Amino acid sequence: MTGITEVSTIISRRSRRLQSAPASVGISRGHGTTSPDPSPARHLLPWVFGSCMALMVAMLVARTAESLASIPERLNAPAVERPYPLPEIEAATGVALEQLDEAWLEHRIRPGESFFQAMRAMGFGPGTVQSVMDAGQQARSLLDLKPGQVLRASAADGELMALDLEIDPLNKLEVRRDFDGYSALLHTRPTQTVQAQAAGVINSSLYMSAQQAGLSDRLVLELAEMFGWDIDFTQDLQPGDRFAVIYNELTADGEKVRDGDILAAEFVNKGKVLRAVRYTDPDGRVAVYKPDGSSMRKAFSRNPLPVTRITSRFNPNRLHPIFKTVRPHRGVDYGAATGTPVQVTGDGQVAFAGRQGGYGNVLIIDHGRGNRTLYAHLSRFAPNMRVGQRVNQGQVIGYVGSTGWATGPHLHYEFQVNGQTKDPLTVALPNAQPLPDAYRRHFLTQTSGWVAKLDALATRRVAQTDPAQAQ
Repeated sequence: MTGITEVSTIISRRSRRLQSAPASVGISRGHGTTSPDPSPARHLLPWVFGSCMALMVAMLVARTAESLASIPERLNAPAVERPYPLPEIEAATGVALEQLDEAWLEHRIRPGESFFQAMRAMGFGPGTVQSVMDAGQQARSLLDLKPGQVLRASAADGELMALDLEIDPLNKLEVRRDFDGYSALLHTRPTQTVQAQAAGVINSSLYMSAQQAGLSDRLVLELAEMFGWDIDFTQDLQPGDRFAVIYNELTADGEKVRDGDILAAEFVNKGKVLRAVRYTDPDGRVAVYKPDGSSMRKAFSRNPLPVTRITSRFNPNRLHPIFKTVRPHRGVDYGAATGTPVQVTGDGQVAFAGRQGGYGNVLIIDHGRGNRTLYAHLSRFAPNMRVGQRVNQGQVIGYVGSTGWATGPHLHYEFQVNGQTKDPLTVALPNAQPLPDAYRRHFLTQTSGWVAKLDALATRRVAQTDPAQAQ
């Protein structure tokens, strides 16, 4: 502001000097006589114009100086989660933003954001990005960033010194500056496996009741798959049905990281008690059995979708929703969102993969012994689904869609025996092979403790509902 004051003083002095000059002052022109200047103000105009321009320049310089003076104060604020760098700050200071921060910078990955974009957002150039990627195989995980992950960076004199990425609750990537560039290390937290248990009563759906009991989505699906050969969860559940689950939890430093597998479970459906245990044989193969060693698994699962809603049942006299005429509905329709994975219900091989009129995209699986299943209205097939391809029970073979004659996305599923269509919900399903006798002792040793815990849960539940019976 000093420059503005000086310019104002000069203008004031010049004005007073011109005002005090005699009005009759003349100008000599050769040998002629002098004559008075008819317009004295004409000499003042250039000075006024120049003074105004000087005043404007001084004001602009003052404002620029104030703006530059405020930059360090803005940059010295703690950088907990750095927003994108301001180009005008970088241009004014001529140094990287990281050089001005003592704390670590944090950047949360956005959907679709790449490692290069994230590093650029924190002020690092392509050369630094390439040097980090040259740090070794461990650094390749930076190419698979997921939304919500946080990159933490520390720099000195504008140079990246350290970079951290928490890949998941168990794994953390650390990149550090060394004499030869950068080195990357992957640190994995040691975990412990503990057993947990949960129990609940069906009030509405299995999903809602299991969630209220503390089971994760993964465990709910696993529970449904365990009993899916005996219970149709779309129509067999009743209020008051009960379940109990013994499962593993993975912990690190005393905190739960994620769920493990279900070890044993009980489901009481319509008063019938069903139990299942998970067994890993000496060769590492995993299967689900009843506590006596008989197989829970059937040659076919009842439904091609783990948890579904039925929109149309098997009906030889159904009114067609599009043509409004009575046409046999030779299967069951399952409502689901487009793209929902469809699982084959039994082992077999692909007999047909293509388009069939109103069925749209269709897969037909031949299971042998005269049994075939059909999956229609698929949006697309899974990779390698071609005639002759072998498939295993539970394998994803396609995805729900609305191709062909369909009013919305759903799966049409048929079960055929010797060329005759049967109701998939009621057809008798053959059992799979039981536990081999050679593994029976090993099986009982591994599973007897879990069965005892199910017994304890059942006794506790009875005591809570009927104390007299528990005694």
